[in-house]
Amino acid sequence: MRVWLFTGKQVIWWALVCLTIGIYLGTAQGLWIPVFSGRPHRGISGRVIVIDAGHGGIDPGAVSGKGVLEKDITLEIAKELELLLKKAAVYVIMVRRGDYDLADSSEAHLLNRKRQDLIRRVTIAEEAKADLYISIHANYFPSPIWSGAQTFYYEGRLEDQRLAKDIQTELVKHLGPNNRLAKTGDFRVLRDTTMPAALVEVGFLSNPREAELLGQVGYQKRVAAAIFAGILRYYGDAVN
Repeated sequence: MRVWLFTGKQVIWWALVCLTIGIYLGTAQGLWIPVFSGRPHRGISGRVIVIDAGHGGIDPGAVSGKGVLEKDITLEIAKELELLLKKAAVYVIMVRRGDYDLADSSEAHLLNRKRQDLIRRVTIAEEAKADLYISIHANYFPSPIWSGAQTFYYEGRLEDQRLAKDIQTELVKHLGPNNRLAKTGDFRVLRDTTMPAALVEVGFLSNPREAELLGQVGYQKRVAAAIFAGILRYYGDAVN
């Protein structure tokens, strides 16, 4: 048997290698493990954040000219955002994880289904006493010329406004030039929630170029990273 002898520097080097591997294996898992590769985000860690992927089930939301569905785009971005938040030791509540809405399965009337669905999304956040509510949607307009992500907040709520502005700042920074500003919007999920809330329109599915981008996994990750950076900014964490 061969015996290996290590110097003091080699022992330290080996310990650092093992530590690095351990951190990677911990943070690469789908489960929430509060291990940080770098500076912990003190302002956000331990928060409860609800991520609402808009639409779902029989409600596809907007549809691009090539058949890209809003409900699919919002869910994929929501999942990417969830991963980022969990790595920052945030307790994440997903309104939906699959292709379904939250209405009663027996309800056939479309307007009643939509009303039930929206009420239950709000109820999830209220019962969880969430710190933040982030709703993710994609925009649509009859003309294909419009583009750009935009964040909405409920009028008269200063914290909601600050959250929306911080997210909008990071959307522009991460996704490219965009003259759109955070704007007020009278949406039920903003109006009826009591915690700071923002609705993010991640782009226009009516714009061919933006619709193509939104269907790409890499771009979906960029959108999620932008929203995450906006949340960090809201809680006072440094944004790189």
